[in-house]
Amino acid sequence: MIWKITCEQADESVAEETVAGRFVLHRHRDEWGAHLDLRLEQDGCLLGWRIDATRFDGEPWATEKAPHPLTWLDQDGDAVREEAGVFVWLERGAQSRRLLLRGRRSARVVHFGRAETLPPRLIGAVHETVTECGADPSEAPRLIADGAAARRRAVARFCGLGRELDGDAFDESVWRKALAGLSLDEIHAQLRAYEVRFDRKYPPEPVSQPEPLADGPQEGRTQAAMAILDEP
Repeated sequence: MIWKITCEQADESVAEETVAGRFVLHRHRDEWGAHLDLRLEQDGCLLGWRIDATRFDGEPWATEKAPHPLTWLDQDGDAVREEAGVFVWLERGAQSRRLLLRGRRSARVVHFGRAETLPPRLIGAVHETVTECGADPSEAPRLIADGAAARRRAVARFCGLGRELDGDAFDESVWRKALAGLSLDEIHAQLRAYEVRFDRKYPPEPVSQPEPLADGPQEGRTQAAMAILDEP
């Protein structure tokens, strides 16, 4: 499961009877990069999260970790120990969890909000599509955002041209529903048809136009200049 994290400093003390167990916070690096591992003592092992950040700033994402042995409470291996101490459950629901972490240097309240995740088939489809495009999988969020923005612009232009060309006969809501089921290339094909109609109704002017010849006194000068050009 994937969780979104927020964190704030806490000042309240922790009574001994409310302590749920010990915790350790490690900074570690794996094939996906630097991250934090928050490990909680629970039922004879360590449970916790891999937090995709090196600090609790902002709202990082976290994934649940597999159980680890309790020895990690006192050993670090190739990780760096950021903090350790005791923790208290303030909330422990299916969709939301809150922890009070009281470490050696600070106390903080960490809130975990569960996020809806994509089914494996969609995750695989995104990975395959990005790979087919020759892009790095890490670029998937940016490419998806760019594609969504391009669709919005194309649909907005299509509807704008439709309103201009067909007036009240253009049913924007119907067209938006129809375009929603098309690929971006198919939307562009529909858009080109409207652009052709628009250009026929409002022919574009040439980019470069000859300047008009001056009248009156300037006319003689113009004729003289043209005569010079005609001289052998």
